[in-house]
Amino acid sequence: MKKLIINADDLGYNSKINQGIIYAHKNGVVTSTSLMVTREGFQEAVSLLKDNPQLAVGLHLDLDNFFEIDHTKGKIIAFKQPQPEKSLIEAEIKRQFEIIFNSGLNPDHLSGHHHVHLIKEIFYIVVPLMKQYNIPAIRFHKKVIYNQNDYEEFKNYLDSNGILYCPHFIEGWYWGNIDEIYTVAELLTHPGYGELWREYELLASCDQKLKAYLREKNIQLITFNDFVSEMRQRSN
Repeated sequence: MKKLIINADDLGYNSKINQGIIYAHKNGVVTSTSLMVTREGFQEAVSLLKDNPQLAVGLHLDLDNFFEIDHTKGKIIAFKQPQPEKSLIEAEIKRQFEIIFNSGLNPDHLSGHHHVHLIKEIFYIVVPLMKQYNIPAIRFHKKVIYNQNDYEEFKNYLDSNGILYCPHFIEGWYWGNIDEIYTVAELLTHPGYGELWREYELLASCDQKLKAYLREKNIQLITFNDFVSEMRQRSN
């Protein structure tokens, strides 16, 4: 049986995105979301999560203030110059960890806005904090790492620290994505209102034919918590 985490990024960005993600959870296939604690919709998002306890949540690390971003591609170009001191970056990352836990939520995974958590200088700050705060899983895959030369090094570091990651990653909705070869995968989506591309992903997430197809193909929708529990049972 295939198992699929369908994760909606950018909860907390603003109210329109919040409402789209909740709709995609209630009426579609979204099982999990990643929360930004730095944006205008954060407090509303926390209330919505508490009203929808079946929607699993992770921390979506937002460090845009430290980087030059190519918004047309959704990619980080480089650190802003002069490059911010490591102590400032570390303090901001820790602040975001503290905010999500102080809100009463219990995140089961970590990801990064524009995959910032997979930049080397950030990665080695994030993983020890994940262990400290007991966040068990991270988004990690060759498709989204910035420097392919870092892949084996990062993988070994995660493995040695007991941080779990899905073996397969699907970036967005496209034809045939759920038919790829995998046992467990994370599918990343961005449902929301107010932007055409987000509304397209909202429609895809709520497609009744998709829901029927998942049932037909016996693809089970899970959360990162489910994935972590299964992996830990296997290792015992």
